[in-house]
Amino acid sequence: MKNIFALILLISLLPASGYSEEVVSKKYFVKGMTCGGCILGVKVALKKSDNLKIEDKEISVGVAGLKFEKKNYVAEKTDCEVSKAIEKFTEFKVFMDEKHSIKVCKS
Repeated sequence: MKNIFALILLISLLPASGYSEEVVSKKYFVKGMTCGGCILGVKVALKKSDNLKIEDKEISVGVAGLKFEKKNYVAEKTDCEVSKAIEKFTEFKVFMDEKHSIKVCKS
């Protein structure tokens, strides 16, 4: 019985998805998203960007959770590319915080 418990504990500590430590997860807060159509608009905008190599997306009203392979994520540069893609194809603004006070792109 102890072995089964140890096995269950070990399995629960493994990553839930097939991702390894080579993945960077980021959250972007999107001001102006209010519905499912908005979510679709953000997904389409991200897909249109040639510069972004996104491994996985989880987009809900107001939040875009994106996962990148570490080799494809270059901190502020990638963050800014995400912001530019969303803002180019939608009317939304992208921020790094829930209060919408920290812009993604510094320039």
